[in-house]
Order: sequence, then structure tokens, then C-alpha cells
Amino acid sequence: MKKVLILGAGGMAGHMVYYYLDSLQKYCLYTVCHKTSLTGHSFILDVRDTNTITNILVDIQPDVIVNCIGVLIKGSQNSIKDAVYINAYYPHLLSDIIGKNLQSSKLIHISTDCVFSGEKGNYTFDDKKDALDVYGMTKNLGEVINRRDLTIRTSIIGPELKKNGEGLFHWLFSNRAAKELNGYTKSVWSGVTTLELAKAIDFAITTDLIGLQQLSNNKQITKYELLKLITATFNLPVEIKPVCGVISDKSIISSISDYTVPSYSVMLQDLHNFMSKNKKLYTQYEETL
Repeated sequence: MKKVLILGAGGMAGHMVYYYLDSLQKYCLYTVCHKTSLTGHSFILDVRDTNTITNILVDIQPDVIVNCIGVLIKGSQNSIKDAVYINAYYPHLLSDIIGKNLQSSKLIHISTDCVFSGEKGNYTFDDKKDALDVYGMTKNLGEVINRRDLTIRTSIIGPELKKNGEGLFHWLFSNRAAKELNGYTKSVWSGVTTLELAKAIDFAITTDLIGLQQLSNNKQITKYELLKLITATFNLPVEIKPVCGVISDKSIISSISDYTVPSYSVMLQDLHNFMSKNKKLYTQYEETL
């Protein structure tokens, strides 16, 4: 049974990765959280404590370390220092710690479509990374590309455990009592749900996927269409109003030829089913499940 350590296990991506992998009952799982334990047995620490994280890795000797830690767009704007350390420097630090201290471990790091400016769309994994904002540039610098580790470049939506999430999915649910919300018709997306990301990580562990890989279903969808689909899947009463809004196309082309990402409707229905089975985790969304 492979040992998997999940960093940032209390976050939007991290908690889903933990609970999905746990449901498979084929991994021995360990979690690192910042402030609140996910399982009651999580390591609680500031990951900038390099000595402690190194000791944890050496003691556990995990086969795979999944890095779900990141400073998001708002946080990157508020603290360039934190964004540079966590998004740009820390993934490489983890890779170095693994290389120097662990025999057969690998890092799986999560990157983002925001390394691209959004000016052209349909980006391949070797297109020029031309983002000019702090978040995009620091995530660009943080991509770990070698013959042992894996960086998955994608975009994600999904539920949060915390009350003050900042993703699109959480924003929609937090405002579901409104009569109508704006949906951007010129903002194009091609990401995955956090549940689908967790499934892809299981695939990556099983097949020992390495290098830089992009994850999408190769189908473009506007933020307006995506919000409409979420409201229909979760039976939300809010009306989504089409507006031009931000003009951006960060859609990416998947590079994982032997892994098939399903349609958006299937991904969202799978997510709904997962959340319904795990209502205790999602009390802030419970009335929609």
C-alpha cells in the first residue's frame, strides 16, 4: 500500500484529494494542515518550518507527496512575499528535500492555467507562459519539471470546507439567495472539478506520470455557461444573467493522452453525488444536496 502525504489538506483541492483517495482504500494517507486538523491526526504546522517538514518526510518516507498549497489571486495581490515563497520557491524546495532525503519518493505539484495571459486560448503545455500578474508569474516559477516529479497544470472549481472561500463555485453558492448574478460570456474556461483532479491524481500515482502535464477535457465553456450548468445541477434558484464582463480565454489542451476527462455536466453531477454522500463535510451547502 503506497504512502501518500497531502500538503494543504484543509484547502479546496487538498481536502477533496484526501477524501477521494481515502475512499479507494488503497493508500496509506497522511495530511499536513495549516491551522485546523482535517482528520484528527493531521500534522499542524506552518510549511515554512523547513526543519519540521523535512523531519516529517524523513520519518514517514511517503511514496508520493501531493502539494495542494498555494497563495491564490487575492492573497498574491495582498502579499507578494507570501506568493513568491509559497507559489514560486516552495515547490522547488520540496523537490530538493525529496531528492536529498528520500529514497523513492516523488512530488505531485498542482499548477494553474493562470500562467497564461488569456489572450489566445487553447494553450498547449509548451506555449509561452505570458501572465504578468503576481499570481500567474509566481505559479509559473513554481512549476517543477524533471524526470521524477509531476506538475499538473489545470484550473479547478469545487466546494470549500471553510466559510470564506474565494473560488467561483463557493461564490455562486454564497450568493444563491440573490435573484440574479452575472455570468461572463467572454471569459472562457476549460478546467476540472476538484473531484476530477483527485481522480487524475490517483491515475498519475498508478501510472507513475512525470514531467509537466495539462489536465482538461479539451472543451471550452464560458463562465456564463458554467454557472448555468452548476445552478441546474444543484437546483439553485438564482438566475444567471449573461454579460460580457472580463474578456479572457485561458483554455488549455490536455497532454495526458491516456486519461479521459468527462464532460462538464458529468463532472458536476459526480461532484453533486460526492457531496451528497458526504454532507457532514459540506454543511454550508447542505440545503442544495
